[in-house]
Amino acid sequence: MKTLVNRILATAAVVALLSIVFVSTSCNKDKTCHGKVKVVDTNGAVISGATVQLAAPSVSGDVVYENTTDGSGDASFDVKLPAIFDVKATHPAYPGTGVGVLRLDEPGKDADVTVKIQ
Repeated sequence: MKTLVNRILATAAVVALLSIVFVSTSCNKDKTCHGKVKVVDTNGAVISGATVQLAAPSVSGDVVYENTTDGSGDASFDVKLPAIFDVKATHPAYPGTGVGVLRLDEPGKDADVTVKIQ
């Protein structure tokens, strides 16, 4: 009788321990989507100081993020909710607008796109 009770208690303890481990590790996952937009000109040279805008439609209005490219022509974005964004890049020294699509639809994953200003 004691061995049956001990087996039941041991099994319950193992199940409880595994449940705690599973719940505690699933809460720590990175749920942020990371995106990078590289802006280049028609020759492929990077453009620093370009304004990059991400826009995605939402039930409560468009979700918009904006950043400026660094010396490497990159603008980075950290987005809390997954979305597919329309990308628009402009620079005062260039007459055109660069457009593209950035898919930030997998939390914890990185995505990038290169946009060419014409």
